[in-house]
Amino acid sequence: MARGHRFHLDQDGHSISVQVGRPSDGIEVLVDGKVVAYRRGRPKGVTVLTAELPEEPPRPFRIVVEDMGGELFCAMEASGSRFLMPQVPLWHPAQEPPPRAGRARPLRRLRRLLRRL
Repeated sequence: MARGHRFHLDQDGHSISVQVGRPSDGIEVLVDGKVVAYRRGRPKGVTVLTAELPEEPPRPFRIVVEDMGGELFCAMEASGSRFLMPQVPLWHPAQEPPPRAGRARPLRRLRRLLRRL
């Protein structure tokens, strides 16, 4: 399973994101950039988090995160409707992707060369 997943949905003028990290990071639900729900640990089976949209009156919603054999799926349930939340990259597409472990080899070669001198 990947290190982290991020799901995002724009709903009724609100930006809703769900970030699933390593087991020590847990699951965060963000509405308009603010954390509104949190659970420790990695989802096992189905995990449900509840929160409210900041409206007058506050409108409750649920986030359902399901681990199906290593693949994570995320959905938002609000007002009797269910919306599938698409997974988005953890970095901005205009930026370079995060470094992979294979890119450290030139540095390793340089260190070996310097040791020989």
